[in-house]
Amino acid sequence: MASSVLVAYASRSGSTNEVARAVAGAFHEAGLEPRVAHVRELKSLGGAYAIILGAPLYMGRMPRELHSFLRRNRAALSSLPCWFFVLGPVRLDPADFTSAQSQAEKELAKHPWLGPAEVKVFGGRFDPQRMGFPFSLLRHLPVSPLRKMPAIDIRDWDAIHTWASGIAHLLRPAA
Repeated sequence: MASSVLVAYASRSGSTNEVARAVAGAFHEAGLEPRVAHVRELKSLGGAYAIILGAPLYMGRMPRELHSFLRRNRAALSSLPCWFFVLGPVRLDPADFTSAQSQAEKELAKHPWLGPAEVKVFGGRFDPQRMGFPFSLLRHLPVSPLRKMPAIDIRDWDAIHTWASGIAHLLRPAA
């Protein structure tokens, strides 16, 4: 397999998958060969010369499958240039973004050897209709605040593209 930039992500409801594909699209526009995969699907990082990792924050935590992936691939990841994006806030409140940045850094501190070049927080999407188990059960409880919460999507596609394009231009000489 030709060397490529790997965009690996964890996602429960598909939002992080969509952002990972947008990141890969920006890389492709820059003339790179991105490979996109859910962390569960990756058996090895072979052929990757850089990695972009993505994950959502749920109640201040990243999915377990992401942490498992990082532990499983420690040796390979510690020798690759790495960037990290996080989807978190669903309100455009700067305090929410500051909090999400802090939470993301705390989660990644569990893997001190990783050392990403950047941890970027983007707004997220909340859709009660797409919540996975066990959270989907909460939506059906009569007193649950989720019953009346509207779907919201504050992902900034231009900011995502700009961020990914910047990384792609840094990596182009390595390709």
